[in-house]
Amino acid sequence: MKKQSTFKVYEGPSAKDPNETIIVLVTGLKSRSKNTKTGDMVQSYILLKDVAPHEAVKTGQDEAVCGDCPLRPYIFKRDEVSPKSCYVAVYHGPLSTWKANRHLPVDLETATARMEGRRFRKGTYGDPAMVPDYVWIALEGGITGTTGYTHQWRDVGATMQALAMASVHGEEETRLAWSNGWRTFRVLQPGESMIKGEISCPASKEAGRLTTCDQCNLCNGKQGANDNRKSIAILAH
Repeated sequence: MKKQSTFKVYEGPSAKDPNETIIVLVTGLKSRSKNTKTGDMVQSYILLKDVAPHEAVKTGQDEAVCGDCPLRPYIFKRDEVSPKSCYVAVYHGPLSTWKANRHLPVDLETATARMEGRRFRKGTYGDPAMVPDYVWIALEGGITGTTGYTHQWRDVGATMQALAMASVHGEEETRLAWSNGWRTFRVLQPGESMIKGEISCPASKEAGRLTTCDQCNLCNGKQGANDNRKSIAILAH
């Protein structure tokens, strides 16, 4: 029997909209990722159960999986803003994963066991804060490294600080997140520069691609009050 590559690890209400049912699919448990920046990481997709991701971004229903992220395409369209928004091409990985696996049964236990020794990307698409903390805590049980990012850092509990970086925009927001106990990940827009307390993403082009995300492990949140590691910044691309 072939090993299963994708597992559903959560099906239930969204933290943003309890009336919407979302699912979490982890994938890449059979084959190795060929992403040159992230390296070999198990991926996770946070999706609406009954609405295709490419439809959800048109109607604004993606709020249930992406929360208040300012990069949501619906927000850009509604406010008639033209810059590039979310970098995730929902017609590709999110849509194909949703089509093939949305009806799987939930099996968090087996997925956790299969992930032992692997590295894990929380929220390849979607915001980890839309999902109960226990799901991520379970999946991290045997892994050796992780990344995670949330735009919901103003509204979530302290547990998420150890699970994800605060996604921030601008120096003022960065400093606010720091004052609330977060490490941050900031995309630098043209004309912006790093501030004291930030370092350039080691996997970025501007840093010389010194490593890959699976080897770096700097974007794994704040691991306790004595975690004094720098926050991360990267040039917009």
